[in-house]
Amino acid sequence: MVLSLLILTAVAATIIATRDYRDTGLLAERRQAAANQILVNLLDAETGNRGYALTGRGDYATPYRQARKRYPDDLDRLYELVRGELELERAADAVDERAQLWFSEAVELIRLRREGQIGDALERLNQGQARERFEAFRTAYAELANGVRASSQRSIARADRQRALAIAAVILTAILALVMVIVASRQLWRRVGGPVRLLAAGVGRVTRGRLSDPVPPSPEAVRELAELTDGFNTMQRQVSQQRDAVTAAARREATQKTERRLWETVQNGLLPTRLPGYLGFRVAARYRPAERSLLIGGDFYDAVVLSDGRLAIMVGDMAGHGAPAAAQAAGLRFGWRTMVAVDPDPERVLTALNAQMAQQELRREGLFASVLYVLIDPEGVGLVAPAGHPPPIVVGRQECRTIAPSEPGPLLGVVDEARWPTTPVALRRGETLLMFTDGLVEARRGDDQFGVDRVCSVMETERANAVELRLSRLIAAARRHDEESLRDDVVVLAVERVWGAGPPRAPFPTAPAGVSAPEPAAVDGA
Repeated sequence: MVLSLLILTAVAATIIATRDYRDTGLLAERRQAAANQILVNLLDAETGNRGYALTGRGDYATPYRQARKRYPDDLDRLYELVRGELELERAADAVDERAQLWFSEAVELIRLRREGQIGDALERLNQGQARERFEAFRTAYAELANGVRASSQRSIARADRQRALAIAAVILTAILALVMVIVASRQLWRRVGGPVRLLAAGVGRVTRGRLSDPVPPSPEAVRELAELTDGFNTMQRQVSQQRDAVTAAARREATQKTERRLWETVQNGLLPTRLPGYLGFRVAARYRPAERSLLIGGDFYDAVVLSDGRLAIMVGDMAGHGAPAAAQAAGLRFGWRTMVAVDPDPERVLTALNAQMAQQELRREGLFASVLYVLIDPEGVGLVAPAGHPPPIVVGRQECRTIAPSEPGPLLGVVDEARWPTTPVALRRGETLLMFTDGLVEARRGDDQFGVDRVCSVMETERANAVELRLSRLIAAARRHDEESLRDDVVVLAVERVWGAGPPRAPFPTAPAGVSAPEPAAVDGA
């Protein structure tokens, strides 16, 4: 009776430990799957909503409606799986709150588009509120995923303790059974002692980390020991599977880190190794990748001195991340270099780049780009041509002004045919033309964006430093404002007209009519 009781205790402990491992793994997988389904639905909805707002095509609205329809059921499934764990319930509440905020913005964009207010819809989309709310949702989702992993690890730790108790119970049962077999009879030894010895050997292998060798069955073993052996083998197999799963997850994480380093190397290769020298000007640029993204972004820039003596500069931002965005960014950069070498006219260059991007497969993938193209002659007179890009600013000793276009041009790749009007610009000596991607001004702390005013303030404070140092400290200030972790890639490019540029000369024939390079104000001690 004592032997039977001990064997049943060991079997029960083994089954409980095995069940806990299984239940923990299944629950973690279901929670992660439910969270992933919500993320996938929101990604589908975001793509469809953005595509519909930009193009007005009904096929873009279909995935949005389908995702919106599935969302309540997916959220209920998630709540059902996290019920009872206060931390996960709060994380799920945060995910739902951020998702509802994004849905409210998406509904407004769809309403504007359906009512024919296309300009208002595009302007609202360019303001970035939908993207900000979607990024807030993704942040809440990441916190939920971290909570799911932490809960799974705690459950596995509890299962490990139960497994240790089960192993201790098995060892104790084996020892007691061996003593009783010796006392009882040789026959009992053959039916009990032999199987217990095999089972003890299996426990020893497990304690040494060998989980691949099961305990062999014994034909003469009593039924209880046979069941115990089967339960132990089942537990061993499941422990082995859990260990393999953990090892595979570690490998995947290492692979992701390696891929990120590779993509960072790829992006550095997409940027120019050096900027050209230009007489009477200083040209400098700084690039800072996003710190909360797992994939490469699509920000890029370039500058070249043309054969007629003008300086051509370009800053761009490709929507999306990953290999497609990087490939298209590289294509736009090299396409721009080719076009400006042949014909630098801004409207013809941007028309050619738009034709390069206006492909149906790129639109289906949600790939489009904003570009800011500037031509400057040696007298500081030039043209600014934005394509859906934040306008540049001119920083001087007395003012900081935005070169706002009278008629903004659309993003590249959104429409097949469009116009990109130019705006004249004139740099006085000592002034700096500052071009940047939206990751700079949209760095935020809560709802407070970094903004153009802070850009001007930093540039004014750092006025006495070299332009390269000013750009570095400008990005550092944006990073501090964004809680020490930039959410988006940032490119900043500056063209400074130095004081010792020599006497003014007649502007190039291609300079806009009525625009000349004004003389600088007097400088104390100059």
